[in-house]
Amino acid sequence: MIYFLLAISLVLVLLLSFAISGLWAKYANTKMIAVFLFPGIVVHELSHALLCLATGTTIKELNLFSSNGGGIKYDKPKISGVFDFIITSAPVFGCAFFIFFIPKILSHPIHFSTTFPSESPATLSGFFALIQHLYDAVLANLNTFRNQFQIKNIHHSIFLFAIIIFAVSIAPQKQDIKYLITGFGILSGIFFCLEKFGIHLAQNAWWNFCLKELWVITALTISVLIPLLLITLIVMGFGKGYALTFGRKGSGKGAGKGTNKNTRSAGKHDTR
Repeated sequence: MIYFLLAISLVLVLLLSFAISGLWAKYANTKMIAVFLFPGIVVHELSHALLCLATGTTIKELNLFSSNGGGIKYDKPKISGVFDFIITSAPVFGCAFFIFFIPKILSHPIHFSTTFPSESPATLSGFFALIQHLYDAVLANLNTFRNQFQIKNIHHSIFLFAIIIFAVSIAPQKQDIKYLITGFGILSGIFFCLEKFGIHLAQNAWWNFCLKELWVITALTISVLIPLLLITLIVMGFGKGYALTFGRKGSGKGAGKGTNKNTRSAGKHDTR
């Protein structure tokens, strides 16, 4: 059942980052957001490009330096569905790699729990136990941030901004969500069946390491994205209230424009 927990966690990361990216696209200055997210944009687009090359999919255009964010155009993959999932999921793991790597560069400025949840039985109660594991991990990370984060500590600030940049940059395109949710669901089902048939991949040290690190990364990312979404909604609410109070229409220079994610979406799928 641990694979289902990871799939749920990854889908939650996708939805949270998508929601934040969409709100920023509508209510924030597009160019400022593109500058802030630039490292994540580069990783996002290059991840797409790398998996396009790996699957033999023709890249027609790759732009990393647009004022509205990067963009990539590619032909329809040779094996529709499977390669669509592989290409669209690439930024998830590309950005996750940097979320994994940055704390090591900064000598782990904040020490989060790395406790890996124990396996749960394949029952309804087991499923809710997995959800409880995720909730407890997110809550523990939030408490860790509250107790250890020091805004005057440069390593802490760099760490937080880096996590935000790469976490938000995971955001998929709206039309890609169906491939990602379906793909992660199918993968979790395949790994679950392998376990039931006696093929225990977790017995391999490298596989177990990857599972544990992916769990830590997804729990940390969710812990950052949830407060960020709440802050975004609060700021958006104040902006709306200000506009209504003083009779102004619109909510900012970026209203009606697309961020780097929306720009990539249009460019990518126009080629198919």
